[in-house]
Amino acid sequence: MVKIDKYSAIRQAPVAIAYLDKNLNYVAHSSKWCADYKLPHKDLTGMNHYDLFPEIGQEWRDKHQQVLKGSYESNPAELFVRHDGTEQWIKWSVGPTYDDDGNINGMVMSSEDITETMEIKMKIDREHQLLLDASNKAKIGSWEMNYLTNELYWSDVTKMIHEVDMDYVPDVSTGIEFYKPGYNQKKITKLFTDSNATGNSYDVELQIITAKGNERWVRSVIKADMEHGKCIRQYGTFEDITERVLINLKYKQAVKRFHDGFQASGVGMLVIDPLTLKIKDSNPSISKMLDLDKSNLVKTSLENHVRKEDFPGLFQAVADLLSEQSNHLILDLNLKKSTGRYVSCSLMGTLLEDEYGNPVDLIVQILDVSEVKKKELELQSSTQQIKKQNERLLNFAHIVSHNLRSHSSNFEVLLQLYVQETLEEDKENIIKLLKASSSQLSETINHLNDVVAVNIEKIELTRMFLKENIFNVMENISSEIAKHDISVDVDIDDDFIIVASPAYMESIILNLLTNSIKYRKKDVPAHIRISAFKHKNKCRIIFEDNGIGIDMKQHGHKVFGMYKTFHGNKDARGIGLYMTKNQVEAMGGTIRVQSTKDVGTIFKITL
Repeated sequence: MVKIDKYSAIRQAPVAIAYLDKNLNYVAHSSKWCADYKLPHKDLTGMNHYDLFPEIGQEWRDKHQQVLKGSYESNPAELFVRHDGTEQWIKWSVGPTYDDDGNINGMVMSSEDITETMEIKMKIDREHQLLLDASNKAKIGSWEMNYLTNELYWSDVTKMIHEVDMDYVPDVSTGIEFYKPGYNQKKITKLFTDSNATGNSYDVELQIITAKGNERWVRSVIKADMEHGKCIRQYGTFEDITERVLINLKYKQAVKRFHDGFQASGVGMLVIDPLTLKIKDSNPSISKMLDLDKSNLVKTSLENHVRKEDFPGLFQAVADLLSEQSNHLILDLNLKKSTGRYVSCSLMGTLLEDEYGNPVDLIVQILDVSEVKKKELELQSSTQQIKKQNERLLNFAHIVSHNLRSHSSNFEVLLQLYVQETLEEDKENIIKLLKASSSQLSETINHLNDVVAVNIEKIELTRMFLKENIFNVMENISSEIAKHDISVDVDIDDDFIIVASPAYMESIILNLLTNSIKYRKKDVPAHIRISAFKHKNKCRIIFEDNGIGIDMKQHGHKVFGMYKTFHGNKDARGIGLYMTKNQVEAMGGTIRVQSTKDVGTIFKITL
């Protein structure tokens, strides 16, 4: 059996990730973890985190202890100063890991070196600020109210946003009236007045109605210059943000639709942390499916709810998603209900990423396919039953064809001889042979009727005491047992109950007992032992004898065949074991035989 390395996916993960135990010793990590932190080691297993990062202070050590108590820490961007004086911007998250019993056994850290990204962002922010302060930049307008000259200035871009002519001359009152009546006009009036009185700066997003009647979202920045406690100038920028606001609005609507659909979906759904497999959210359908409240699902690991044998497949499927070896999560597994019973489920998952391509959430849809699996098993069982019935039918057809043809041929030959014979004495002998053949034909037809009856009669199973049934049969053949001095040992409890057809069980016991008596050794005291016990919710009945046995290499394949005999006994018909096997299988059981020539035979019946 191939040993599954449950950390192989972590080592190959495209992100910096590390698993640590409760003592902050490394359990597993990705190669990118060493690369991002410029560590001189390739394998950190067993090393202590604080030994590798001696610059970690008490504040972080306290955070680690909080994580080991169940806390979750993260930061989208934090500046770290290394012991060598270098600076590094890190996006990080730290959360607890859990064992199979839901106990915290360590923590998982994931991080990303975003130094280059942050440097670019800060550069963009500086440039953006310069653009905001420059009134002549495209799409970002500017305005200025000079209280020394009492003049209001709008840049060309500001006029374009308001959809007025380039020769339009604004004033404060009409400028405020462009804002949408109600909240927007009240808000801008309050901020404009406050800035004028205090010199405070404001950055606000509001709606205006342009000169052409179009609604637009704008970002208005208000600043003020004060001199001796009096405002001498107010100025700022004016930016059309309609497109961005509408995109954000559509995003919020999409999130709301997702949330509403998530909660109302008739399909079980989970939101999972793809790195830790921690459940972040669940909908009512999955709670109903597993008979678990949301509180019993959220913040637990998905591993706690998956059958142990199925988890390696789930882990590998998620690892394939993280390493971009697959686009979707699709697999079948078993989830545990509150009762401990498992539900057969089909999982379909999609990985959500942030703008940097980092995994954020794994959205999983879960379908209960228990009934489908049950129907599949029932269909397979029915198919097997039909196959067995067809095999029996074909076998029966061969038996009928062979045996009746033999009798027919025998009758035909005897009748021809009778017609040709002239002596009365010989004719009488032929008549005797015809009577014997007729008797044999009648016996064959009776046997075939018995076989048909086993295969078509409706079987009624009842609870019965096995030992009592055996003793009843032994009483019926007590003269045979006494005549041949047979020792029969019945090692079965008085209250041992089986569910079977009484008539069939009587026939089975009778056939096996008489079979052991018939094929006993003539020079050794015959001994028969019958025992029974429970095994995996089934009954196992064993018949053992010390008779002449069967050469299984030569005859093993046809022990239960119809009209199959192995010892040359004159009274052997080869129908008993065939009927026994049919009766056992008609009750849903099986019968097996073990035998060694000159040692004895063991029949094992399972019901």
